Amino acid sequence: MATQDRVSLPLGFDIPEGWVPVEPSSVGAEGAAFVAVHPGTDSEFTPNITLSVGQRPDQAQITDIADEAVERLGRSMAALEVVRRKVIGTGIAPGVTQVLRIRTGEGQDLVQTQVHLTVPGESPAERLILEIACTATPEAARGLGDDFRRFVGSVHVRRDSTADEGEDS
Repeated sequence: MATQDRVSLPLGFDIPEGWVPVEPSSVGAEGAAFVAVHPGTDSEFTPNITLSVGQRPDQAQITDIADEAVERLGRSMAALEVVRRKVIGTGIAPGVTQVLRIRTGEGQDLVQTQVHLTVPGESPAERLILEIACTATPEAARGLGDDFRRFVGSVHVRRDSTADEGEDS
């Protein structure tokens, strides 16, 4: 299995109302580029959105990369089931969405929605993979799904030049 090296990428996105950005390391998500939590839910588990960026110079298909994410998460959970999966995007920039039902070692049931997106590089060896996930209790997930869809829909690569500084694009 190929590893994903953490990289930085000039990403832009809109944080949905009610979500609060936090330092990834403060919630145990050291590998994430961005984390936001939704403290307003009445639950033992604080819903979160994470965004990670990894370089994938190998030829792995996006479905294989999504399988790797399931395997990685499954190592730390008592149970994990892929409830739904859909291939999205184009041949140049394929993606996968998947919904996982998980049970923690403490017996808490959670739902994680994952979106894996390809950012093509100048060569196939320079492609990047964005992994965006929203984790919540099943009850909270139903109410926060629109927020997560809006967040994912707003993610974009910003132009990286000093002439564009201050632009929202």
